[in-house]
Amino acid sequence: MKKFAFALTFTSGAAALLAHQDADASTQHTVQSGESIWTIAQKYNISVDQITQDNNLSNHIIFPGQVLSIGSGNSGNTQNTTAPNLSQGNTHTVRAGESLDIIAAQYGVTAQDIMNANNLNGYLIFPNQTLKIPGGSGGNGSAGSSTPDGSTPNGGYNSPTFNHQNLYDWGQCTWYVFNKRAEAGQPISTYWWNADHWATNASADGYTIDHNPTVGSIMQNYEGPVGHVAYVERVNPDGSILISETNYNTPPGTPDYRTIPASIASSYNYIH
Repeated sequence: MKKFAFALTFTSGAAALLAHQDADASTQHTVQSGESIWTIAQKYNISVDQITQDNNLSNHIIFPGQVLSIGSGNSGNTQNTTAPNLSQGNTHTVRAGESLDIIAAQYGVTAQDIMNANNLNGYLIFPNQTLKIPGGSGGNGSAGSSTPDGSTPNGGYNSPTFNHQNLYDWGQCTWYVFNKRAEAGQPISTYWWNADHWATNASADGYTIDHNPTVGSIMQNYEGPVGHVAYVERVNPDGSILISETNYNTPPGTPDYRTIPASIASSYNYIH
């Protein structure tokens, strides 16, 4: 009986060990608000590249509620795959139309990470400003602000700017886009009224309006009773665009991301 009990105990222990190893190999992480790929990589002591590869991600943009597989691939020698320390990283030269969110997404960090590394008190950055990227992975200083053919957005066009307070209704799409442009160093007027009037009023203020999206431009349409506006975060090589917005699929004040297919992207107005 003692020998049997020992064998049973040994077998149970081995099974538990195998189960533990299997759990480690298939850890699931639900992205929380404020997290970036970089902070998640640090938490699990793996590299940003490993997370992107294991989850077939084409970039470093992740969203709250998204479920990521951690360590599902071949982790290999973890000595060389840990996330970089905050003291390490790259530098990034800000280009017109970029915001902290855009730059953070390129490098797999959060906007707050960049603010902390550069002692910034707010989200306002300026073209040609050099930023330290804490432990960033990948990214290209100019990738986030190029058109699909690699040219400079807007052909050297200088967008008008205003020094206004945000008087749009809190949480509405207009309120959100006003803040996004301010963060990008391209502040707009606070007097364009509802979204369905933005293209007309922006044109009157000297802005270029067309059907060609560029990073940092404002997408405008006439959906719903008062129209809708969103911020263009990225123009993809296939002509589709990634926008950020609020009060569309989410409650007022809650930012969200959406991809607009190339087949309809050119049907909207874009304020540059």
